[in-house]
Amino acid sequence: MKKLIFLFGILFTLAGQCLAQFNTQNPEQEQWVDSVFQSLTPDQRIAQLIWINAYADDKVEAQMKVADLVKKYNLGGVIFFTGNPEKQVQLTNLYQSVAQTPLLIAMDAEWGVGMRLYGVTSFPYNMMMGASYDPELVEQATNQMAQQMKRLGVQVSFGPVADINTQPLNPIIGMRSFGESPKEVTELSLAYAKGLQKNGIIAVAKHFPGHGDTQADSHLTLPLVPYDRARLDSVELYPFKHMVEQGVTGIMSAHLHVPHLDDHDGIPSSLSPKVITGILRDEWSFDGLVVTDAMNMGGAKAFGEPGELEALALKAGNDVVEFPKDFVVALEGIKKALKEGKLTWAEIDEKCHRVLKAKYWAGLADYSPLSAKNLMADLNSPEVELAKRKMIEASITLLENKNEILPLQGLDTLTVACVAVGRTEETPFQKMLGKYTKTTNFFLPERFTAEQLAELKTRLKDYNLVVAGVHLYEAKRRHSMQVGNMQAVKPERPYGLTDETEALLEYLGTEKKAVEVFFSSPYALAEVKDFKAPAGLIMAYQNDTLVQELSAQLIFGGIGAKGKLPVSLGNYYRAGDGIQLDGVGRLKYTIAEEAGMSSARLSHRIDSIANDAIAQQATPGCSVFAVKDGKVIFSKTYGYHTFDKRIPVSEDDLYDLASVTKVSAATAAVLKLTDEGMIDLDDRFSDYWTDWRKGLFHRSNKEDLGWREILAHRSGLIPYIQYWKETMKDKEQLIEKWYMPQSEDGYSLEVAPGLFLKDKFKKTVYRDIRLSSINPPGKYVYSGITFLLIPELTEKLSGKSYVEFLDDNYYKPLGAYHVTYKPLEKYSKDQIIPTEYDSLYRKQLVQGTVHDEAAAVMGGVSGNAGLFANANDLAKMVQMYMQMGSYGGRQYLSEATMKEFTRYQFPEENNRRGLGFDKPLVNNKEVDAEDSYPCPGASPESFGHSGFTGTFIWADPKYKLVYVFLSNRVYPTRDNNLLGKLNVRTNILQVFYDEINGDL
Repeated sequence: MKKLIFLFGILFTLAGQCLAQFNTQNPEQEQWVDSVFQSLTPDQRIAQLIWINAYADDKVEAQMKVADLVKKYNLGGVIFFTGNPEKQVQLTNLYQSVAQTPLLIAMDAEWGVGMRLYGVTSFPYNMMMGASYDPELVEQATNQMAQQMKRLGVQVSFGPVADINTQPLNPIIGMRSFGESPKEVTELSLAYAKGLQKNGIIAVAKHFPGHGDTQADSHLTLPLVPYDRARLDSVELYPFKHMVEQGVTGIMSAHLHVPHLDDHDGIPSSLSPKVITGILRDEWSFDGLVVTDAMNMGGAKAFGEPGELEALALKAGNDVVEFPKDFVVALEGIKKALKEGKLTWAEIDEKCHRVLKAKYWAGLADYSPLSAKNLMADLNSPEVELAKRKMIEASITLLENKNEILPLQGLDTLTVACVAVGRTEETPFQKMLGKYTKTTNFFLPERFTAEQLAELKTRLKDYNLVVAGVHLYEAKRRHSMQVGNMQAVKPERPYGLTDETEALLEYLGTEKKAVEVFFSSPYALAEVKDFKAPAGLIMAYQNDTLVQELSAQLIFGGIGAKGKLPVSLGNYYRAGDGIQLDGVGRLKYTIAEEAGMSSARLSHRIDSIANDAIAQQATPGCSVFAVKDGKVIFSKTYGYHTFDKRIPVSEDDLYDLASVTKVSAATAAVLKLTDEGMIDLDDRFSDYWTDWRKGLFHRSNKEDLGWREILAHRSGLIPYIQYWKETMKDKEQLIEKWYMPQSEDGYSLEVAPGLFLKDKFKKTVYRDIRLSSINPPGKYVYSGITFLLIPELTEKLSGKSYVEFLDDNYYKPLGAYHVTYKPLEKYSKDQIIPTEYDSLYRKQLVQGTVHDEAAAVMGGVSGNAGLFANANDLAKMVQMYMQMGSYGGRQYLSEATMKEFTRYQFPEENNRRGLGFDKPLVNNKEVDAEDSYPCPGASPESFGHSGFTGTFIWADPKYKLVYVFLSNRVYPTRDNNLLGKLNVRTNILQVFYDEINGDL
């Protein structure tokens, strides 16, 4: 028999050693194998060929039984199934410690060990990976699967599934197959094996000679594969032959009846010498491990009794029989066959040598016990998640995009209903959709009725877009039974479809503008009797949380569409169908590793800074958000709304932005007006605000102040005016003429709940600003008083109300609905973080109305303060700024205008301001780190602003970094300035710069 070199050309290497050393002459290997072989008794040589099942669960008696069998008989291997990782590590150490010869530890882990073990990240099913049509990504995924296995002390993976799934109603393969194309399945199966084998994991391709075109489950019965040899060679056998040629380390023989390979009545292929020895060994010269599928499966049991079956399997050419019904019975049956001459010791010895060579290749000659330290973190590493993310992103498949509905544009024109079909609580899909724009969630439970559907239709009438997540694959199961090592299921109807589901799909496809996403087997769509394609159709393949989140991102253009169908879906779609679509630059939600950063390091350092600030009571809580290269790489909340620790901070909570309002609202308005030619920055401010012009009876000292000087804070204006004091007497009591307890004609300026100021007071504010003193220009002095005038000025120039102008030009098209003035009109009070208890003016805890008194007397809508936001939506605004006016495929502002506003205006005066925006010190790189602003890492191109309540935003085009920090450091009193003294906001910003630049 010819020796097969186990190589993918020269690509397979492991620590400098080629995979060929599995079965080629190697003195060290041969010495170890011969030494171990000579130490084995005849019974132990047989036992090396039997692998039994084990479970890392709470069944201690069964676990001890396995240990006893390993110790007594020196078994060849153990196959772990369900359980928890820590227990599996304990049991692996135990079993290896009592084994005379190191055990091969195997797992049936087709989509990673998370397929079997609780709490471990799972990779996509093969069919979803097949939709990527990307061998490199498959290899990257199995490389991480291999790392998980090595961490658990596993040496053998029963994968890849190399079956060609050409039967939509296949009850056992289906989503476990890469698809229906022999060429694609072969290519991806090779990539899968490569990722395992280059990491020292024995890949066992299955289910030879091919289980993809059956309608019976071999766990329950013996399926028939009726095709002739020509068809078998071109489909079923095709991937296995090529994998053997390229160097796969193992093949699993399946319990199938294939008459054109062996016409013996009812013989399973796993027990057929014509199939195993005749094809694998003789025709293909395969010299790797041949392992049977579980010997307790229905497909094998019908052909003989336990013991007899295992002997027949070895005689057929298998090296290993796995999962026998009873180990002792199997051992005795094999010994009986040897005694009767049905098996020879030469055959046993050859197989034993092959198993021992596999053990040496897998590193068992130098086995050492496993450590449980950091086990879960290692199994769920960021590298694992990143490989999974890339795989999913490449696989999600866009099948319909009528009128280019995706990615969604014109968010300000859409009223979006998100329907979860088969769910009754908010799904990860719905939650992620809500990060992009305002949405309303609806639910249809499993087995929803016609009446429930009718009610939903009524509720959807007011929505001009429906996004439906269809969750079918894991639902609608009638009953199940545990057979062998798989869970056999019998659906009431293929893939969980019901008449009501089909009625819903017809409604969405004919009566609504809809986007449907199938979180299910793609074959579910093929089973729809008369499918009416919606405007947008996405095949997402499975119901995984990350799949749902990335599918939502695709809808809004946070990611593109790359996948192609790996199988045909009836007459609707063919294998290979898939519309390719680029993203449009909206935020992409991912992990730091995708931007070349470390999640662990970021969390460690930022957690330390934030938690220390909270521990020192610098603030009750905070929200930290960062974007790198358009990717959200950090989003975390800390602490509580208040120091009594009743309500934890949530990512949806709104904060009072204080002076961040100046750049997120007032400056935004001026930017747009400038961009549209309604403001010339070289004009005088009084050219637009005529109240500043001098007249016969109209005093003004500000007529000649220019826009640039004002926005760069070097015009000589005083910093602040305490307007509210003019409405009080004795500094404690409100003057009654100014206030009403409720809104009514002439009293619409809401200062706080139950306190409404007379509208005419605005004129007093404007007068006070006009008459305020002024210092000589040219010196940088921060002043906010002009920003109170921007709202009315915006209305005069644009013809729209200030809030409407901002909503229409920014917040709504950005999908930033959580950036708002007067949040109590839209959100519950519990969703708004309180600021200060105002004992002087409003005599109440300020929550939901603006903290700043100057903005309060303007009714909460002002240019200096009054804006509220959560971190996610505020970041969209900052990201648009950082991208020089562009976001989500729309140019909000010209690049030239953005660059003008964000450059140093008067650097010769050492003034660090742009127009409205704050910037680093002009000499930031020259000063000591502790004297820098905002931090040493900020580039000269960067810009942002801080807020009195403890807020901060920063954008750095050089590093493509956006940073948002929100807190309520003024709770319960503004006298607490620990947040500033500790430099919490800027120290966290520096962490991101350190990580970007490798300054760790």
